[in-house]
Amino acid sequence: MAAKRNLAAALGRWSAEHRKTAVFGWLVLVVLVMTLGSSAGQVNLTEADYGTGDSGRAERILQDAGLTEPAGELIYIRSDELTTDSPRFTQAVADTTDALEATGLVTRVRTPDTTELVSADKHAALIQYDVKGDPDTAADRVQPVIDAVEKTDAAHQDVTLGQYGAATGLKAINDSLGKDFVRAEYTALPVSLGILLAVFGALVAALLPIALAVTACVGALGLLALTSHVVPVDGMTNSMMFLMGLAVGVDYCLFYLRRQREEREAGRDNATALRIAAATSGHSVLISGITVCVAMAGMFLSGLTVFEGFAIATIEVVVIAVLGSMTVLPALMAMLGDRIGAGRIPFLGRRRARRAAATAAGSGTPRRDSVLLRGVLARPAVFAVLAVAFLLALAAPALGMKTEKLGTDKLLPKDNPTVVVSQQIEKDFPGSPAPASVIVKATDIDSAEMKRAIADFRAKAVASGQTGKAIGVTVHTKENIAELSVPLAGNGSDATSRKALTTLRESLVPDTVARSPAPPPWSAATSPSPSTTTTS
Repeated sequence: MAAKRNLAAALGRWSAEHRKTAVFGWLVLVVLVMTLGSSAGQVNLTEADYGTGDSGRAERILQDAGLTEPAGELIYIRSDELTTDSPRFTQAVADTTDALEATGLVTRVRTPDTTELVSADKHAALIQYDVKGDPDTAADRVQPVIDAVEKTDAAHQDVTLGQYGAATGLKAINDSLGKDFVRAEYTALPVSLGILLAVFGALVAALLPIALAVTACVGALGLLALTSHVVPVDGMTNSMMFLMGLAVGVDYCLFYLRRQREEREAGRDNATALRIAAATSGHSVLISGITVCVAMAGMFLSGLTVFEGFAIATIEVVVIAVLGSMTVLPALMAMLGDRIGAGRIPFLGRRRARRAAATAAGSGTPRRDSVLLRGVLARPAVFAVLAVAFLLALAAPALGMKTEKLGTDKLLPKDNPTVVVSQQIEKDFPGSPAPASVIVKATDIDSAEMKRAIADFRAKAVASGQTGKAIGVTVHTKENIAELSVPLAGNGSDATSRKALTTLRESLVPDTVARSPAPPPWSAATSPSPSTTTTS
């Protein structure tokens, strides 16, 4: 069988003839990209990058004005025995406040005495504070505060303290993602190795795809860090890319190795078998990689930065895996020769050896094509139409797809301490853990008209029964922007909260601050909390 001339065949031939150059060039490329990526660091999405629609506009108003909301935090204090006005409860509040301020990492500490954030049953209260510094990096600096609160909790046996907020929630998510990434490494790799051992029956042949896939993932991680400075990525992107890279890397190598071994079993020499594998399976790998990249490029049409980051990560790891499969893999296979079958698994090795010997002697049972394959080859046009129709039917629901900004309770396990505290706060203080924000920009935010509009909004919001009473207002006079923090009815993610958010956007804001007689330009936009379901 003569090998067809195509790009994959040309690369395979070149790599087999320049083995050391291909192998060491691959290693240098991976190390170089990873080093550059580590030096540059990865840029993750900010809150403004996640926002879409009205919430995205609210975030961009603040971002364009150079305003960043500090990472707000809550300390939940509860006692089934003590009431909030008992001396031991108030002492626990005072000690917690002192512990927070002693860290030097917090600002604007507000106690229940000033905020009146006390539960209806008088057995729970909230302490509010903000983490100093950049809110996007607050999760990296909040651990001393967590430790201080836990130490205070241990000193007061008659009360229970819990923490929830932007920094602690993000830290919990990051910690969970880190564990998931490690778990993926420790589970996906052994499982893949086990499958490859069963397929090839030899240790070296099974390890080769794993090694190539892992190096491809390492290089892709470095490349992703570099490209994240152009398109920021979500914190979960690394885990997704590792699993995708492992899957395609192993799959592509499997195509190549399996075809080469089949040709060797048919009696062809190693060089000929490798050329045939490059021209056939190598070409299939190339087309498959291009197809995956084109399909993932469709995510750029979403207009969401988080999806764009997923698309870039997938395309990068697939391109690198394809490049490795078409260059360094043929070089290693040429180096190893028949030693690629070293480390045979006793039972699988003997069975494969007997089958290879029978095939070489001409007494083996010829492989039969499947019924489906014969049908496709007999009527390609019919099956092409059926395949396209089936794919369109699968894709149809995407036309009505709604995007959702997942809250902490959906990103973490239900038994996670952060989720437990969040649920306790939602129960005792509906809407308090994650209030919605209304951002108002006007020509003169301090004008009498705007002050009346904001006061009118607060009065109507409370009267509607869709919000809590503790509506906070922060005015940035220089930027002519006002931030209104609005606790919503419900638990922050249920139907009641969604109804409250709809009322806020479609009735309360348009009828008050959005109708202010203040001269234009002005803008009013709402940004829901992380735990409130949002769609666009």
